[in-house]
Amino acid sequence: MLSAMVLTNSPPRRARTIIRTILIAFGILVVAMWTAVGFSVVTARQHALEDARSEGRNLMIAFREEVATILRGVEAQSNLIGERMRSEGDGFDLHAWGEKNVLISPGVAQATIIGPDGNLRSTTFEPPLTSTYFGDREHFRIHLDGKFHGLFIGPTVLGRLTSGRPIMPITRRVDAEDGTFLGVVDILVSPSALTTLNKSIDLGPHGVMTLSGADNLIRARFAADSPDGTKGIGVSMAGGNRPAVIEDGAEGSFTRPGMIDGIPRLFVYGRVGSYPLVVTVGLDLDHELAASRSYATTMMIIAFGATLLLTGLAAYLIREIRGRAAQEVKLQATNVALTLSTERAEAANRAKSQFLANMSHELRTPLNAIIGFSEILTAGIPGQLNPKQHGYVANIHEGGGFLLRVINDVLDLAQVDAGKLRLHEEKDIELDCIASACIALVEEQAIAGGLRLLLQIEDRMPRVIADATRLSQIVVNLLSNAVKFTEPGGSVSLAIRCAETGGVVLEVRDTGPGMTAAEIEVALQPFGQVDNGLARRHNGTGLGLPLARELAELHGGSLHVESEKGHGTTVTVALPAARVVADTAGSVVVGQAA
Repeated sequence: MLSAMVLTNSPPRRARTIIRTILIAFGILVVAMWTAVGFSVVTARQHALEDARSEGRNLMIAFREEVATILRGVEAQSNLIGERMRSEGDGFDLHAWGEKNVLISPGVAQATIIGPDGNLRSTTFEPPLTSTYFGDREHFRIHLDGKFHGLFIGPTVLGRLTSGRPIMPITRRVDAEDGTFLGVVDILVSPSALTTLNKSIDLGPHGVMTLSGADNLIRARFAADSPDGTKGIGVSMAGGNRPAVIEDGAEGSFTRPGMIDGIPRLFVYGRVGSYPLVVTVGLDLDHELAASRSYATTMMIIAFGATLLLTGLAAYLIREIRGRAAQEVKLQATNVALTLSTERAEAANRAKSQFLANMSHELRTPLNAIIGFSEILTAGIPGQLNPKQHGYVANIHEGGGFLLRVINDVLDLAQVDAGKLRLHEEKDIELDCIASACIALVEEQAIAGGLRLLLQIEDRMPRVIADATRLSQIVVNLLSNAVKFTEPGGSVSLAIRCAETGGVVLEVRDTGPGMTAAEIEVALQPFGQVDNGLARRHNGTGLGLPLARELAELHGGSLHVESEKGHGTTVTVALPAARVVADTAGSVVVGQAA
């Protein structure tokens, strides 16, 4: 991009190019941020729905097992009553037999025998009972032609023997050995006896548990406003996203408003074995999605704030760039006689250096705000974040720190170019301390990359006169580059030794992919990026190596790069003898750091 700026013929055109680049970068960043927010919000909602489905399925399975247990008991008792009818004929007294035999479980059901003529023949209800006719009931008439086999589970009706209370009839036809129709065994199950699960768990104010038939008609519906399961009996559950036919053993889920109260719910259903019954558990959709909606609101507020901050920063940069461009136009107008190419290059360099020097406070202030607010969010001061939010805030903090380091590098280079960077020299700096501290800073990065990190310091190294901060910056930049571009399993070493000229040599060697001579020239230029596959896999600005060379030269030394394609790279920093403090000695440090 710098070469394009240099080749631009006029400040307005150059300003337009930079502004266009800023706007494109701004647009890409905002779109990427909102895309990430949208993806995270959708993912959070999907996870909330999956958790709700899992919870609903567990409740459905427990409800289904209760119903299946009752039905197995009903089936066994109806078979037993049928055998007694065959063996004892019309003389079988169901009430007397029931007093000696527990029917399914106490309080769950009563049994009756309906004769072939449709009249009540015998029952477990307490006598005296009047003659009662059931010939008009569907659960009796279904057995008249003998085509229906097995248990018939009819719709819940108002019982004629239960004083009008709702009952679910379960009937079976009984034939004699010769095929004569002996009657129908009718087991009467109360809806409230189908489950106790609704009393032992909290379904919430809008949760429901429903038992319906294969005909989709509700047999029982348990909710906070209907603990006995009678509200909604007879209403069809068909429609919406619910399958029209639910096969044996089928399970599934769907969302829609409830057929009784219109409340949106997530329904999880399951067929009760081979019986023509379906159990359904409905969870309040608004309640289940409340946490994900709160998370979505938080993420959108953060993204909106970040968008405003980036918009303000972009607007400020564009205003400054346009102002600088206008100043350059005026400057060119007063210096027409000078050589255009030289004057433009010098003006651009001065404008760049002055602009970057003046921008330090303006750029660092919003970045420090981003980093500070992300640290406040991580600390939980405004409120505790969930693990996903912690991850997103950590990404914001890491990105802000990375951008701040890039700005610092750019400003350092600008100060060097402008001749404003001054060294804060100290005497008696111990190189082994500098080396150990720098190794520690990149050790975690090396371990994550699967690299061996080596440190070798020659015996009795002298102390030096230098700016400790800038010297550490040189070493860390070189080590970071080496670690970044070395493949897993390789090694990076830092060696410090005395030079034959009386100076000191710091050498960073890696086993990375190496570079050609042309690539070395590119790497030593500010913002230079060696165009190979490995480089494109890592973040970087191309400032580390040029800045290290500038800082080495400020110390009166030099930086030299030796590399061969496929055989690693060695970067040597030489400090002159004038930097060495006479008659001092350090300790031997030779070993492996990571």
